[in-house]
Amino acid sequence: MSNSDDEIQEIEAKRQKMSQEDSEVEIEILDEPEQGKLKNSSMSDEQKLHEFAIITATDEAFAQSILQDVDWDLKKALDVFYGSEAFAEARSAAVMGASSSMASSGAAVMTAEDLKGFEVSVMSWNIDGLDGRSLLTRMKAVAHIVKNVNPDILFLQEVVDRDLAPIDKLQSLYKIYYSNKGCQYYTAILVSKMFDVEKHDVIHFQNSGMYRTLQILEGSIGGLKVFLLNTHLESTREHRPQRCAQFGFCMDKVREIIAQNPGALVFFGGDLNLRDEEVSRVPDGVKDAWEAAGSDNKTKFTWDTFKNDNKQGFHGAKMRFDRLYWSGPLDKVKFTLEGRQRIRSCLCFPSDHWAINATFFA
Repeated sequence: MSNSDDEIQEIEAKRQKMSQEDSEVEIEILDEPEQGKLKNSSMSDEQKLHEFAIITATDEAFAQSILQDVDWDLKKALDVFYGSEAFAEARSAAVMGASSSMASSGAAVMTAEDLKGFEVSVMSWNIDGLDGRSLLTRMKAVAHIVKNVNPDILFLQEVVDRDLAPIDKLQSLYKIYYSNKGCQYYTAILVSKMFDVEKHDVIHFQNSGMYRTLQILEGSIGGLKVFLLNTHLESTREHRPQRCAQFGFCMDKVREIIAQNPGALVFFGGDLNLRDEEVSRVPDGVKDAWEAAGSDNKTKFTWDTFKNDNKQGFHGAKMRFDRLYWSGPLDKVKFTLEGRQRIRSCLCFPSDHWAINATFFA
């Protein structure tokens, strides 16, 4: 549908008058030099003490006890903190809700010959259901893009009950599993009809004030054992301790699954809200899809207010909030961003996040 210049200006004027408030603010306004400040070798010891204390929600005396043991290397100090047994115990108590352990399936390990021509595509997207503006139109756009991209597996975050019909209609193509439908917002995993589902599990993060969960789907594709872990970690800078604890718990779960299911394909991702300095203790053999695909700056930022003006109050921020990690016999990956087309009828994008889409192959 085409619009005259006057109509476009009128629509834009209405958008400008709409409330800029969101039910949950998932932003941090940082320019690029600020994003890399933890890597700045000129940071003073006092600044490192302060930063460590803020990130870990500890005091500076505790920070000093760790930093001085690692020659005041902040990244190493964070690795020590989040990898300590004491923290692991505290994290499990604070983060984990009722959940059954992932038992070993005893499935046969596929050979390189078996995997010739085998590809799996995984897409992850925070669809911003908390922003009620043009929601039905945006959800229709999301569904349209999903159909066009046609991923084998889809992780969604910030799904809401309102105007959910376009997402629910994707069940003609996918099996859909919601985390805690009926909550203010939640996650979903959609899998191709070729995916044989064996188990769906949801772990509620007890340290979350934002309804956050870890959603786990276990099954197989073409005889290959697959585990899918979708999450939306705690948002904003002031909730770093909760987010880091949740991320560490998720990585422990990934490590547990890999140990109990050798040869399985494991995907973990979603809107992780991570800053680079918060990534710690990733298990051996687990890779970041964007990094493995070549770390192309053109596909780096998934929350980019320079290019996406859905959140007009935050122009000038760009972050790599959405990430996808994997482990298993597929060792190559292609990585793209989706959802970057503006919707003409409402002059906005489907979401304030770009979708990440990765294709894995041997």
